[in-house]
Amino acid sequence: MTHTQLTQLVQALLDAPTSNPTVKEFAQSWLNAEGKPAQEELTKQLVSVAEQNIALIDETIGFAGSELATQILGEEGAANLLQHAKEIKAEGAEFCDCPGCVAAKNIIDLKAEIA
Repeated sequence: MTHTQLTQLVQALLDAPTSNPTVKEFAQSWLNAEGKPAQEELTKQLVSVAEQNIALIDETIGFAGSELATQILGEEGAANLLQHAKEIKAEGAEFCDCPGCVAAKNIIDLKAEIA
């Protein structure tokens, strides 16, 4: 994996509207450390951050069926998310497929090359 590819993965975490604020802050710190020794230290934490912040599909289903999801997404949005999550689980999905989780999964999949 090249540094450019790794940068693209971290940028995807930052750009994903569904990445949580902690992930976005970490990704921005990593990008801000370009060319500095701190970036190497942050790279060692990258996979762990991704692993801690990816949602299992059952977690997504649980959230989508919650009152909190209705408050955040509205009734229709929560219902649509719930239906979608159940559909992808039936197709064998293990993780949520939102942009933030996809970016995290891409990092996790490349764990051996990153670490």
